[in-house]
Amino acid sequence: MKKTFIAFLTLLFVSVNLFSSINFSQVDDLYFVDEIAQTKSILDSQLNAATNNKDKAEIYWRLARVQVNLGDKAEGDSNKLEIYDLGLEYANKSIELFNNPLAHLWKSSNVGRIGQTKGILKSLSAANDMRDDLRIIFDEFNDLENSEAWYVLGMLYNTVPGGFISFGNNNYGISYYRRAIDTIPSNVIYPNHFKETAIVLYDRNWNKNKRTKEFKSLNSDWKKESKPYDKYAYYEGMDSGKNTPYYSSVPINKMSDRQEAVMLLNYAVAKYNVWPTHTAKEIESIAEIKDLISKWT
Repeated sequence: MKKTFIAFLTLLFVSVNLFSSINFSQVDDLYFVDEIAQTKSILDSQLNAATNNKDKAEIYWRLARVQVNLGDKAEGDSNKLEIYDLGLEYANKSIELFNNPLAHLWKSSNVGRIGQTKGILKSLSAANDMRDDLRIIFDEFNDLENSEAWYVLGMLYNTVPGGFISFGNNNYGISYYRRAIDTIPSNVIYPNHFKETAIVLYDRNWNKNKRTKEFKSLNSDWKKESKPYDKYAYYEGMDSGKNTPYYSSVPINKMSDRQEAVMLLNYAVAKYNVWPTHTAKEIESIAEIKDLISKWT
């Protein structure tokens, strides 16, 4: 009986240890207000205190996220590469310990930064690796509310060349950007989501009639696909353009690309104006958005 009781306590301890969870609210809040040094310090402390693989994996993908931020601010390509390489290492550790979608997101982000820093040929090679990790997020984890992952995917498709060179496709990119906008969490504003979507819409420059026609065609493709990665390439045509987005009073098939582009920018500014605090990156983004509004209107 005594041995049975001891065995039960041992099992209970292992179970609690396996599923225990560190509270990451504070560190995430600090990251979102751009307190990166403090974020990293807390994550390093949490890593020393972590007792199970799931918690360690959660810490490692957050460290990978921090490295992207640090690398973006660093001077010199060699310094940047060293920082991004460590970020990639952190992301891989997270995946190894407890496979999760956010590790794949920040792995793809570090890989992309490494490619950009090394030059165009390395960027094209990195683009394929990024696409593979992003596909895992949507098709294997079915994480369809991951706004940052959709945004990175939209940027990827609108950045790499198309045709025989690579897989770039501006229309796919716009659909992925739309999904990114539709899944922005309530605790952030992400002005660049609106800005980048507006830029590619403005450049595409479909009028209202062409949008109506193209959205109907996209709707047919939307219905045919089943896997999220491929299906959401046609997200624009989900309702044949009859859907009314939260930043508009009319359906998207009742406006032109450029009308919607300006609408997106105005919404971003309005959202920014009522937000209680702003990071340096958000302030910079809104300045760029206001400059675009002046040029386009």
